[in-house]
Amino acid sequence: MRLDYFLPSPWAQAALTMHAVVEGIAEPRTEILPAMLPNLFVRLDGHSRVALDGGPFIDAPPVTLLGPTCGAYRLMLSAGCRLLTIGLLPGGWARCLPMPAHECVDTLVDGAALWGETATAEIIERLQAAPLNGAHVGLIERFLMHGPRRASHPGMLRLAGIDAWLERSPALSLDTLCTQLDVSARQLRRITLEGYGMSPKTLAMKYRALRLASSLSLARELPPTNPWQAEYADQSHMIRDFRRFIGWTPQAFRLEQRNVAAATLIGRHQAGAIRPLALLS
Repeated sequence: MRLDYFLPSPWAQAALTMHAVVEGIAEPRTEILPAMLPNLFVRLDGHSRVALDGGPFIDAPPVTLLGPTCGAYRLMLSAGCRLLTIGLLPGGWARCLPMPAHECVDTLVDGAALWGETATAEIIERLQAAPLNGAHVGLIERFLMHGPRRASHPGMLRLAGIDAWLERSPALSLDTLCTQLDVSARQLRRITLEGYGMSPKTLAMKYRALRLASSLSLARELPPTNPWQAEYADQSHMIRDFRRFIGWTPQAFRLEQRNVAAATLIGRHQAGAIRPLALLS
């Protein structure tokens, strides 16, 4: 299997994370992927199935919107499957989708129901004819940006502050975030459910694990001290959260670098992802 990553167009980088092309699948395979931001999947050939939150596998439509995930999930790909993906930042979700994020958590949405059968058939046909070398990214971006939108929500103005907190706050303290945004805990919960699909506490747990996975996958050698000690009360807590959101124990993740979860982080970094949310999600 080959994974290629491409940066979004400059005008779309405030809304989208990284484009990925998955192809070269010689035989059926099942991969474990970490909890992520919402993703659009466009399948050009073959078949794909998704198992969310430990549930059964579900057939994925050719164009699928995968909502925000609260845990690692499994992706089954047939031989010959070709799949394109792009992640949506919270601001991108607010711009491109007509419903709040919490309505789609751990959910597959048929793209034809959102954008119409004609539009989804057309984007597949155009992408099948396009070289998948980065020149195709504009086709996907225009498809997303010209879809249905919902009215702006007052809390969306604070998404940039929450993004910055997820990316740079050392301890991911919820009290600190409330102070920075000048909101109550109840207001913060409404905002994160609307924009990220989950409560502030779950959001902090998710990105604490993702940040640790990033440090483990990108480190050229083992750090002199345990990287989790600054953010977790104890090792068992760290292992539990890491397994939930990444799908592996930290040791297995670090040693089995061929897993797709690690390959995703490494590939995005090598493709030029600088912003932490684009790298992690």
